[in-house]
Amino acid sequence: MNEIDEMLSLYGLSEKRSILRLLDDFQDEVEIKEYCWKVLRTYPDLKKEAWLIGLEGGDYIYSFEGHYVFITDDIWSFNLIAMKPVLKLLVEKIKALKASGE
Repeated sequence: MNEIDEMLSLYGLSEKRSILRLLDDFQDEVEIKEYCWKVLRTYPDLKKEAWLIGLEGGDYIYSFEGHYVFITDDIWSFNLIAMKPVLKLLVEKIKALKASGE
């Protein structure tokens, strides 16, 4: 088991699902990244729980309202992985934010 798999297992994210396939109407990962961070930062209790940093970016576990998300954020790609109910919550907020023009 590598370090990322260990992080996912420790935070109950082994049954990982990506937010990318749920936001296929967005232009690209850059746009998805922008909206994901805008939504995540609306949670006052957002906390970085664990991380692995590399030269080009890193892999992170964040928590908010008792939920955990795994984020890969480097110079080439972005992805957010969470359990299905958390993804649904975030996708709804992201789509609403985009529709509002913010």
